[in-house]
Amino acid sequence: MVGPNYQTPEIEMPEQFTEGVGSISDEELCHWWKQFGDPKLDLLIEEVILGNFEFRIALEQIIEARAQFQIQSSMLFPTIDLNATTIRQRFSQNLFTTAQNAQSFASGATTSGIGAIAGPPVQDFFQAGFDAIWEIDFWGKFRRGKQAAYDQLEADQFLASNILLTIIAETARDYFVIRSLQQQIELLKKKVAADEREVDLLQALFDAGLDNEIQLQSQIAILDTDQAQLPILETSFKQMVYALAVLLGKQPEALSDVFTVAQPLPIFTGKVPIGLPSDLLRRRPDIRASERQLAAATEGIGIAVSALFPSISLTGNNYGYESNKANKLFHHKSTIWSIGPSVNWDLIDFGKTRGQIEEANSMQRQALLSYEQTVIFALQDVEGALVAYFEEQKRNGDLANVVTAVEKSLELTEDLLQAGLVSELQELEALKTVFNAQTTYIQSEQAVATDLISLYKALGGNWECCSTP
Repeated sequence: MVGPNYQTPEIEMPEQFTEGVGSISDEELCHWWKQFGDPKLDLLIEEVILGNFEFRIALEQIIEARAQFQIQSSMLFPTIDLNATTIRQRFSQNLFTTAQNAQSFASGATTSGIGAIAGPPVQDFFQAGFDAIWEIDFWGKFRRGKQAAYDQLEADQFLASNILLTIIAETARDYFVIRSLQQQIELLKKKVAADEREVDLLQALFDAGLDNEIQLQSQIAILDTDQAQLPILETSFKQMVYALAVLLGKQPEALSDVFTVAQPLPIFTGKVPIGLPSDLLRRRPDIRASERQLAAATEGIGIAVSALFPSISLTGNNYGYESNKANKLFHHKSTIWSIGPSVNWDLIDFGKTRGQIEEANSMQRQALLSYEQTVIFALQDVEGALVAYFEEQKRNGDLANVVTAVEKSLELTEDLLQAGLVSELQELEALKTVFNAQTTYIQSEQAVATDLISLYKALGGNWECCSTP
C-alpha cells in the first residue's frame, strides 16, 4: 500500500484548567440536565432528540456515509454482469448471400463486389452469458479508499453527536431564558402597578395643593418608561417560545400553551464539572470528528500516489453461449469465452498525477491544522465557560445579599407605615426597589444556569449515553 499510514497526532495539553481543578466522571456528565430537577425540561429534551430537523438530517448523512463505505468496499471485488440477448433480424440480400448460393460462397465465389456471408436474409440470434472485470488492488488504492470512507463515516457519526450535544444545550438554555422572562414580566407588572398607585397619590397631593407638579410629572415619566418595557419583554418571551418550538421540530405556535403559567427557575443540585484538559480529546465529539477527518485526508494521499503506478485488471468477456437456434443455445458447441489481463498506465499526463498528489498532501495538512485549531477552541470554550460561571456565581451571591437587604428594608418601612412614621409614598418606593433588585437577581440566576449549560457543552457532555432514534 503506497502512501503514508495514519498516526494519531500528539497534541500538547495543559495539565489543568486555569479556572479550577477537580475530577469528573462520565456518570456525572450523563443526562446532566436532569440535575436541575425539572420534569418539563426533561420532556423537552426528549422531544428535541426525536424531532430536531438538523439532527435528523445528520442521521441521514450517517446513512449516506455508510452507503459510501459499502460502495468503496465493493471496489475490492470483481464486477460480474449477467447479459442475455434475443434478436430476430433481416439482412440485405444485396449484402449477404442467400441460402441458394451458399455453395458458391463456400467455393470462394462472390455475387457482388464485397465479401458475402452465407445465410438466409432473416436470421435469429440468441446469446446468454457473463461479463467480469476485476482490477487487482496492487498499490492499495481501493483499500485506502475503503479506509477513508470508514474514517469519514466515523467523522459523520461524531458530527451528529456534536449536533445532538448542541441542540440539548440550546434547548436547556432557551428553557431558562423563557422562565427568566416570565419572572421578569411578572415583576415588571407589579412594579407598574406600584407606579400607578404612586401617580394616583401624587395626583391627589397635587390636587389638594400639598405638592408641586414636578414630582408628579417625574413619576408619570417613570410609569411610562416601565410600561414601555413590557412589550419588549413580551416580544422576547414569545420569540423564545417560537424558537424553542422550531428547535423541537414543531410549528412555532405549538408551545404557546406550555408556558402560560410562570414558574421559578429550576435549581441545579449537582456538582460543578471540571475534569482535566486531556479528557476533551475523548469527550468532545467535534474534536473526534476533526481527528477522523484528518485520518481520511491521510488515506487520500495514498489514493493519489497509487495513480503513479499501472492499474492491472483481469477481464472475462462474454463467457456464455451463442446460437441462431434457441434449442441449441446451451449446447457445448455454442460456448464462447474470452479471458486475459489488461494494463492501464498513464505514462505521460503532463503533471496531472503529481498535482493530485500535492493537492492530497495540502488537504491533509489543512485537516491537521483544523484538528489543532479545534482542540485550541475547545480549551478556550472550557476556560471561558469556567470563568463566566464562577464569576457570575460570585455576582449572584452579592445580588442575593442585596435582595435580602432591600426586603428587610421594605419590612421596616411597612412597620413604620403602620406606626404612621412614614408615608405610603416611601413604602411604594421601597417596594419598587425590591422589584428592581429581584429582577436583577433573576437575570443573574439565568446567567448562572446558562453559563453552567455552556460549561457542560464545552466539556462535551456525555452524548454517548443519550438515546438516539
